[in-house]
Formats: sequence, C-alpha cells, structure tokens
Amino acid sequence: MERLLYLGCMVYNRFPDYELSAKAVLSKLGFKLRDFHEFACCSSTFIPSVSEAWIYLSAYNLALAERRGLDIISLCGTCTSMLKRTNLMLKDEKLKEEVNSRLAGVGLSYSGKVRVSHLLEVLKENEDKIRAHVAKPLKLRVALQHPCNVFRPSEVARFDDPFKPKAMREIVALTGAEIVDYAQEYECCGSTLLLTSKALGLGAGASKLASAREAGAQAIVVSCGNCAYLFDRHQEEIKKQEPKAELPTLFLPQLLGLAFGLSKEELGLDIRRVELG
Repeated sequence: MERLLYLGCMVYNRFPDYELSAKAVLSKLGFKLRDFHEFACCSSTFIPSVSEAWIYLSAYNLALAERRGLDIISLCGTCTSMLKRTNLMLKDEKLKEEVNSRLAGVGLSYSGKVRVSHLLEVLKENEDKIRAHVAKPLKLRVALQHPCNVFRPSEVARFDDPFKPKAMREIVALTGAEIVDYAQEYECCGSTLLLTSKALGLGAGASKLASAREAGAQAIVVSCGNCAYLFDRHQEEIKKQEPKAELPTLFLPQLLGLAFGLSKEELGLDIRRVELG
C-alpha cells in the first residue's frame, strides 16, 4: 500500500487543501504515501501539439518511480492522463529504446513497470474500506463535477465510462450526501477554455454552477485542480456574470474526510475558508 504521490503543478502551487485531505483520507484507508520532490512536469496535454519530445519528460518521471519500486497516485487528471499515455506508447519497443537512450544521460531507464492511478481510481478500488470508515453520514446536498482527463481518451484511461462516468457518484453516495441531478453535470467545467478565451471559460463555469445551485446543491464536489481553479479562484468574476453561480467547492477527499469524522483542519477546509450551509 506504499505509493509515490504525484501532485502536479496545480495542486502543488494552488490547492494545499487537496493534498492534505487526500493524504488524510488515504492514510485512513491504509496507504503510505511518500512525497517525492524530484518529479518534474508531466508534460501537460498541450506540449504534444508542439513537440514530440514531451515523452522524454513524462518517461523521466516514470523512471524515477520505477527506480524506487513504487507505483504512482496522482491527484491531477492531466498528469494521470499523460503518464498513462506514456506507459501505453512505450509498449512500442523501438520507441522505448529511443526514450531509454535519452534517459541514460541522467542515469535512468524505464521498463514499463509503474502503475499510474488517479485518486478517484484508488478510491473506487477501496469502496469497502471507505464504507467501513464512514462514521458521520453527511446531510448535505452536492453536485458533482467529473474530472474529464481521468476518463478520456478511453484507450488511455481505461477507467469508467468516458461520457457518463459513474465512479464519482458511487463514491460520494457512500458518504450519505445527497447527489443532486443537474442539467450540466457531464459538461466541461470551462477551466481549460480560460487559456483561449477568459469570457468563454467564465461563462461555462457560471452556467454550470448556476445550474447546480438551482437544482438544490449546497456545494460542488471536484477531484481536479483545474475544475477547482475555475470554480473557486474565479468565483468573484463568475458571480459578476451570474449571481446565482455562488457555490462552495469541495474536493472529493474533503467530503470523504468529513464523513470519516476528520476535523476541518485535517482536511484543509480552513485554508480556503470553505463554509457549508
């Protein structure tokens, strides 16, 4: 149950509460997580569109993990997708040889033995343990934002239904929280759109949050730093577009931690001052 924790840039720099709550919940489930500060950028989903050299950086991270004999748990959908994509591509022996020739320059090689899992996958695999740790069933109505890169593309992710995923609903249901159905549940959060059009990104986020609130949600639950970045860090701008879009953002492990009976401080809820109605 020992794993390396891959935080990625968004969580590491912007959401320490996601990290704290994930560590607290996974510890309760019997995992021993190791912080590992030698990891580099995952390569992001944008770099492959401009350079084929992205795979060397991604493989570098996997080689570091393999050298330590540990699999990876990632809190970021994008990081998970890139590392899984690298594992899939390196089944090509010619490409693997080329990558390893580059890695040799820093004393590394990679054979493809590291398993990469997003937090959501790990939680899904441990449903029975989650059920056993629920000490305070929640009386809270929540909307869900599914992390797209954890499920798509399906040939890389190989987890859940890429268009109508169920894992997050099944995990949240274990906490006792009521999951509200809202019209835009399976639509994009809008965060990535900020890179090309801030107005478009904010509009998508405002529309989603307003839809969730009108359906009766008291909070929106995410398991992706990018989703949280839009919903939380751009909340004031979103409210200017749509006053009904005001809704607190909870990370999935924070919701689980509350049901486990963990304190707000243990879950980092005091960091962003999340207030639940």
